[in-house]
Amino acid sequence: MESDDVLMGLKRREESALAILFDMYYEKLYLFAEKYIYDSDKAHDIVQDVFLRIWETAERLVLKSSIQHYLFASVRNGCLNYLKSLQIEDRNNRKYVEAYIESQNVDMVEDEELLVKIRQVLDELPDKCREVCLLRFVEGYKYSEIAASLAMNENTVKAQLHRGMERLRQAFSGYDYVVVLCALGRLFMER
Repeated sequence: MESDDVLMGLKRREESALAILFDMYYEKLYLFAEKYIYDSDKAHDIVQDVFLRIWETAERLVLKSSIQHYLFASVRNGCLNYLKSLQIEDRNNRKYVEAYIESQNVDMVEDEELLVKIRQVLDELPDKCREVCLLRFVEGYKYSEIAASLAMNENTVKAQLHRGMERLRQAFSGYDYVVVLCALGRLFMER
């Protein structure tokens, strides 16, 4: 089926047209998104959202270029929006940790096992990821400064930072997040 036929099928709300489009592009779009944000689950979510929006707006869909171009542009925009949300989340987490450290409540983190586990998780991160996390949370570098320092793209820095934070969240899912953040602060103060 040609792309014009698929587009017409979508406008007529034919599920077979959506299925053809999905089969043709899902895997390519997923791989594109995953390389962009380095988060497999979120990449699936972004691509699925694009297909859902196409289906919901199919009757009004007007393309200025090819379906392929539209799909990849939509996924790219979804990835960029996701990375922007990470920056907001990261800024809030950092301020929370700083406030907690400054209030001197870090002393309540006496659990040496927790500190050892945090050190271990940090040491298990890939080199670049660990380096990005340490520059961001220990040194307080901005994304642009980390990117310049490590000769990386700013989006890669954000993705690496997100990967490190996700790893920490997974490793400490059974702990109170505030206690883990405080322990991280204590570790960083010891360096």
